[in-house]
Amino acid sequence: MIGALNQRASIRAKTLTPDGGGGYTESWDEIAQAWVSIEPTGGGDVFGPDAVESRVRHRVMLRRNALVAAGQRVIVGSRTLRIHAVLDAGAHEALTTLLCEELP
Repeated sequence: MIGALNQRASIRAKTLTPDGGGGYTESWDEIAQAWVSIEPTGGGDVFGPDAVESRVRHRVMLRRNALVAAGQRVIVGSRTLRIHAVLDAGAHEALTTLLCEELP
């Protein structure tokens, strides 16, 4: 399976920086790079008052990395995926599975 990790990705975590006015500026900073494989697992449409948005869910596989957590993002080329869950079977496994949703 490790040979199937054929796409380069950036793993990013949200950083909040005080803006001096009592608020915060949000940015997404890279915490790691990894080779990943991406497999679509499903999709659906979200209906709002003015638009219909398509949502696609993916399973992302990568080598184990303790820095990766739910709420972070995976960037592959022009695609941005939000990590919803990290499925880590333990130290005896070489790979970690991420359950993600592609952001519009």
